Amino acid sequence: MTPARNSKIDLHQPSGVTGRSIVLALLLIPPNAYWSIHRGLIWGGPPATLSLFYNVVFTLFVLILLNRVIQIIFPKQALRPAEFVTVYIMLSLATAVGGFDTIQVLIQVLGHPFWFATPENEWRQLFWHHLPRWLTVDDMAVLEGYYRGESSFYTLTHIKGWARPVLGWTTFLTTMGFVMVCLNSLFRKQWTEHEKLTYPIIQLPIGMIKPADSGLFKSRILWLGFGIAGGLNMINSLHYIFPAIPEISFYAEITSLFDQKPWNAIGRVRLRLFPFAIGLAFFIPLDLSFSCWFFFLLWKGQNVLGSIAGWKSLPNFPYKEAQSSGSYLCIGLLTLWMSRSHLKSIVKSIFFRNHRIDATEPMPYPLAILGLIGGISLLVILSYQAGMLIWMATLFFGIFFLLSITVTRMRAELGHPAHELYWRGPDAIMLTSLGPKRLGMPTLSVISLFWGFTRAQRGHMMPHQLEGFKLASGTSFQPTGRLIWAMMLAIIVGAVVSFWILLDSSYKMGALRSRWGGESLQRLENWISHPTSTDIPGTVFMIIGFLLTLVLMVMRLRWIWLPFHPVAYPFGNSFTLQWLWFSFFISWLAKWLILKHGGLGMFRRLTPFFLGLILGEFVIGGGWTIIGLIMQIPVYVFWH
Repeated sequence: MTPARNSKIDLHQPSGVTGRSIVLALLLIPPNAYWSIHRGLIWGGPPATLSLFYNVVFTLFVLILLNRVIQIIFPKQALRPAEFVTVYIMLSLATAVGGFDTIQVLIQVLGHPFWFATPENEWRQLFWHHLPRWLTVDDMAVLEGYYRGESSFYTLTHIKGWARPVLGWTTFLTTMGFVMVCLNSLFRKQWTEHEKLTYPIIQLPIGMIKPADSGLFKSRILWLGFGIAGGLNMINSLHYIFPAIPEISFYAEITSLFDQKPWNAIGRVRLRLFPFAIGLAFFIPLDLSFSCWFFFLLWKGQNVLGSIAGWKSLPNFPYKEAQSSGSYLCIGLLTLWMSRSHLKSIVKSIFFRNHRIDATEPMPYPLAILGLIGGISLLVILSYQAGMLIWMATLFFGIFFLLSITVTRMRAELGHPAHELYWRGPDAIMLTSLGPKRLGMPTLSVISLFWGFTRAQRGHMMPHQLEGFKLASGTSFQPTGRLIWAMMLAIIVGAVVSFWILLDSSYKMGALRSRWGGESLQRLENWISHPTSTDIPGTVFMIIGFLLTLVLMVMRLRWIWLPFHPVAYPFGNSFTLQWLWFSFFISWLAKWLILKHGGLGMFRRLTPFFLGLILGEFVIGGGWTIIGLIMQIPVYVFWH
């Protein structure tokens, strides 16, 4: 079994949420936020686009090495494994909330409609009066320094201009994080204890955090994998600076092989090996890793089929985003359906207090339900104050949190190295099924501001919270309310620090990558200028995606041997898998051969090697990104 599956909770162990672990995490949040933001928006290689954040793994690795020295000199002062869990969880959540698809996108939307308004685009007449001023910045004196740079954020005018929207969005994000904690508290037992999901993403952190006498670092085969992945990164990093050093690159694009009809409709096909992706995919169940690369090829086959049948005349065929949206909705609803017995037992435990089943939960079920209702109500009220209709805000966040459950459940089972819902979020679903005309201009204007947490959702907070609960139980301390308080503190501090670093950097250098603000506002301009009703073809393909996923699930339940897993279907057409599918294939093939010819014993012996591939890439590759930040130079980045 994997380390996480062997772990049990010891209720007599002290909590890992100690004062010093919280202080240490809070001290590490600012440098990690600076690292994440500057890698994401200036130099490239954003850590928050991966499920496992390489900046957090690197920080954890360094802390563990320093702790080994402290164990020798001051053994009583050394950090316990459970305290490392607290630091890891807090850094992960702070990185997620300030990540590439969250605050780093959100801040670009806040001033864009005012600074880039011109007589030609007529934004002033179209939607200025629909934008809530308490969530945006419309003062040109404040925006001038932000967009042009060579200024300072630390003036009274600038600070006052940004204070209200930063406070408003921090409230939004914190409330969303709290609702996610409540959902995780309700579903944790079902996913972890009843379904026994494997949590592939945390196999490396939990192996690193284990005590020194039984930990991962004693394995020689780990260091072999570390040396291979780290060595490749070292050579390629040196090549980037000194071109005379040969590069070792495992990349080929074979699109040119398909230059005849109908095969030229297949699109770009890349063969790229990422050691960290091979390592992460190794811990995915075999049928799931097979399904990932199989469905990637199946989506490519849809393009070819469309060319053969003449369906390419449809403007968006094969409506990948719509199909994926329907599939994600189906997985979310199926998740609720499969959890119905657990949810019924929760209701019984609330109304019959002698039937307690939440004694080991991080949050009592009654409090989790009240928090869920109260948190969503607050989000709806805030959205209503911003301009949305109440029923539309309720529908929006209902879909948003259903998709959050879907992403979290998928990651606990599939453990995909990256997940994205670009144009697959609640805004896309509502616009496809209802149409901009039915939503109305005020609601459309507010939805455009939500681009900071609906754009792609790669740095989603909810999976990190659930994995935090699993990590806590895996290091023998009970996830309690103290851990939840630490999580919420990390979200608040992470949000404020990320806003601060972004504003400080932007006033010095000019707004960082302002194109995402334009991405959101140009959509809004199109919705208002050309309002349409329900997108009939898009809605049909959304239903098709829903039904295909449902059929795959029924087939899986009827024929357990069937290798096609429905969870991988919507992941197959993502931008991320265009880069990772070949790494998934290689990892699947390696795991299949190991299990077929060496059995479970060889699988267990080789497990540290694949963990070493992840660790070597993250430590050496991540270390080079730090060198690039310190020296302010571009460096080789292992992840695009």
